[in-house]
Amino acid sequence: MTGELIKDPKTLVDDTLIAEYLAENPDFFERHPQLLQHMRLRHEQQGTVSLVERQQQVLRQRVGQLEDDITELMITAKRNEQLFNIYSELYIALLDCHSLADIMNCLQATFAEQLNMPAVSLKFFASPLPLPEQFTFIADTHKQLLSKRFNDTNLYLGRLTESEQRLLFPEQAIASVALLLLGEQGELGMLAIGNQDASHFQPTMDAVLINQLRHLLSKLLPPLLQHQTQPGQE
Repeated sequence: MTGELIKDPKTLVDDTLIAEYLAENPDFFERHPQLLQHMRLRHEQQGTVSLVERQQQVLRQRVGQLEDDITELMITAKRNEQLFNIYSELYIALLDCHSLADIMNCLQATFAEQLNMPAVSLKFFASPLPLPEQFTFIADTHKQLLSKRFNDTNLYLGRLTESEQRLLFPEQAIASVALLLLGEQGELGMLAIGNQDASHFQPTMDAVLINQLRHLLSKLLPPLLQHQTQPGQE
């Protein structure tokens, strides 16, 4: 048709091709610096800015984000160091305990005073000697809890139902818990640690320190149960 230019589809260049070319050739504007003088980008707050200015802004934003990430990592590392020291002191104190009362005092002092978690419950499934009521479950009320919360593991981190909370913490409002089965096969008993923050204990959290506590108590408690003295007895 006269007067019309027929464009070869093969010669058409769209945004995708340009973007791909620039991505494959990041030094393009270094080889053609004169193009930068004619390029402008729209910025929501500052109106029209040059490409170089926009690149600088992006870089500053990235640096700011990296600084925030580093700060967050440093805070997390500091908190982990504090937790490690607290648990280390607890392990040493537990080694000096000579009774169940001593064990409970150590646990409550650590979790209540240093970690702001006053809800601590230590209960046993069976004992060669009678135990104070605070250390025992009523009848077989714990069996449903065991079958529901433990599946080939001796540790549960997460939330409980209202009935489960009443079983372990009848007088405290608890949102998340760490439940530790004690003994070689979890046959000895259970240590329950409660927190009012629903997001504190989660299945995905690092459980190295609390698992170390579980192993230590599993070694320390059996001898103490063999020599448990009732109140008023010598």
